[in-house]
Amino acid sequence: TITNEACEDAHPMKAMKFSVSPVVRVAVEPKVASDLPKLVEGLKRLARSDPMVQCIIEETGEHIIAGAGELHLEICLKDLQDDFMGGAEIRVSEPVVAFRETVSAASDHTVMSKS
Repeated sequence: TITNEACEDAHPMKAMKFSVSPVVRVAVEPKVASDLPKLVEGLKRLARSDPMVQCIIEETGEHIIAGAGELHLEICLKDLQDDFMGGAEIRVSEPVVAFRETVSAASDHTVMSKS
């Protein structure tokens, strides 16, 4: 899109910001150990192609994919296996959903605390 800079109504394009955080996580590993380099490269390519997905390597060496929901993760896993790893098979753990709490109502108690 090209706009006239002198126009007051012109708006520059900015990077999109997402308000959704990854809440569902799965661990992935290749079925054949020799496919590990393909998995690592595929996770890098997946992270670049989808800004909503997080690919993490835990201290234990476990490869984690975190997404916005189960459907989102299913699509990411299909893309990882078919497009980014050339059809190499992977093992996927059961999805783990992050537990989140929030305040839903005002308290009727007055509480004092030290800080």
